[in-house]
Amino acid sequence: MKAVGLFSGGLDSTLAIKVILEQGIEIVALNFMSPFCRCQRGEGCGSVIDQRAKELGASFRSMYLGDEYLEIVRNPKHGYGKNLNPCIDCRILKLKKAKAFMQEIGASFIITGEVLGQRPMSQHRQALNLIEKESGLEGLILRPLSAKLFAPTLAENKGWVNREALLEISGRTRKPQIKLAAQLGIKDYPCPAGGCLLTDSGFSKRLNDLIKYDIFTIKDIEFLKTGRYFRINPYFSLTVGRDEKENDRLVNICSKEDVVFEPLTEPGPVAIGRGRLDSEAKDICAKIVARYTTKDKKIKVKIKIPADKEECLAAEAIEERELGKLRIN
Repeated sequence: MKAVGLFSGGLDSTLAIKVILEQGIEIVALNFMSPFCRCQRGEGCGSVIDQRAKELGASFRSMYLGDEYLEIVRNPKHGYGKNLNPCIDCRILKLKKAKAFMQEIGASFIITGEVLGQRPMSQHRQALNLIEKESGLEGLILRPLSAKLFAPTLAENKGWVNREALLEISGRTRKPQIKLAAQLGIKDYPCPAGGCLLTDSGFSKRLNDLIKYDIFTIKDIEFLKTGRYFRINPYFSLTVGRDEKENDRLVNICSKEDVVFEPLTEPGPVAIGRGRLDSEAKDICAKIVARYTTKDKKIKVKIKIPADKEECLAAEAIEERELGKLRIN
């Protein structure tokens, strides 16, 4: 018997897979990555999640959700959560992908780490039933951590898994999961509360800016994950590195169409501008770079524009209150 287990690398999905593995079921751990995964910024389990699946005793596959996921974020059928997180639509998309994968590898059902009542938007009973129906998986989704609080699934009715060995965890407390992890010898479980940037209010504010100006692409989203973000005018935005690590990242992800600003004679931030640059925007961007380089004197800012043309502009540091009018987050 084979099953597909949705695997984020967090505590709940780890426990759900482990509980079913204990019953002798073969599991393929399926991980979804998106442009909004914190793990891609080095915060979490992205780089070693495949190894964690293997340590549990499951094989591993990963899928990337790109442009089709952006359309869901832009216009979710079932709305947003507290920020720009379209949790219900996201879950439906992932389960549809998991269903196709299940059929491809000849698996018989799907396992998730969902806990009834844990997340206010997507894990109450009505939402879970809706998600199951719209993904075309009625009766095929087994939630081992809360299974006894639901009607038996096909896997239980067929005797593929022992319902008595499943659990009835509910609510937002994580104490039962932590206790179960100790019992099963699981000690390392990153991202215990989820790893989606769309639940972050600051990031959502930046993302709203892209949606507002209709420049909502994966390439543009990458710039929202690093540094300070400024909307200079409707046609131009600027991202400013806060330290050497962020400077390096911005240089690595900029393209030949971008404008690069950096102080000429003193150490300071690298800033990447994107869009249509005019003389007023150029002056404002140079002043922002100067402001984060020094507070008490004029400096020269080097501006590298497309076609490899470079120029220097004397820029005087401007006051914090002026930056506040421009800065998104």
